[in-house]
Amino acid sequence: MIVRPKFTALVLSIAALSLVLFVCGCDRSALRIPGASLPFPDSPTGYAAKATYPHALVVSNPVDQRAQHYGERVAGTKWTGGANDALWSMDATQIVQQRLLREFRTSGLFSKVSTVSTSPDDIVVKTEIHAFCSQAVGFLIARVAGITSLRVTMEQHGRILLDRKFEKVVTDADKEYTGSQVTFIEQAMRVTMADSLRELVRDVLEQTEAEANSWQRPM
Repeated sequence: MIVRPKFTALVLSIAALSLVLFVCGCDRSALRIPGASLPFPDSPTGYAAKATYPHALVVSNPVDQRAQHYGERVAGTKWTGGANDALWSMDATQIVQQRLLREFRTSGLFSKVSTVSTSPDDIVVKTEIHAFCSQAVGFLIARVAGITSLRVTMEQHGRILLDRKFEKVVTDADKEYTGSQVTFIEQAMRVTMADSLRELVRDVLEQTEAEANSWQRPM
């Protein structure tokens, strides 16, 4: 059997590349199959407030600042914000606003929750999206992570009531992960993103309820 030198070099190159990928890992998010997933998961928190406060809460449209925060580590982990996500035709600002709006409404924390301010007494929620993405790292076995970082500010009469960055990372190995271990990368990315957003929004609700007690007595 005659082995051609060019063929041997190609095989060795592929083997070397495979070894590097196996040892170091790489972001395989770009290798996902577009459309190989179900709709973005609903992922409700199920959060129920202990009391209802007589405030009208306005959830304004978030500002997408992800591009300015690419490469920043999130939630004290090795995972970083990036450009890869599984949203495709969906808009990150719309998803974040819808989830915040729904969760504040269903929590019963405030007497009224909307997206339009009708009174100067309204508490306005402003959100900056610093990260909302997913990464799939590994060669033979991929580890998928959903990464979310939001800066949430609440104001009333020009006074800052709350100003804090909330961050959450959920991987397909965490107990918070609600997907399957046998699935397409695209679907795992979508589920981990939804799970990380759900857990982050839960933290927002808990922090808001803890601080709302100093704003005004509950109903």
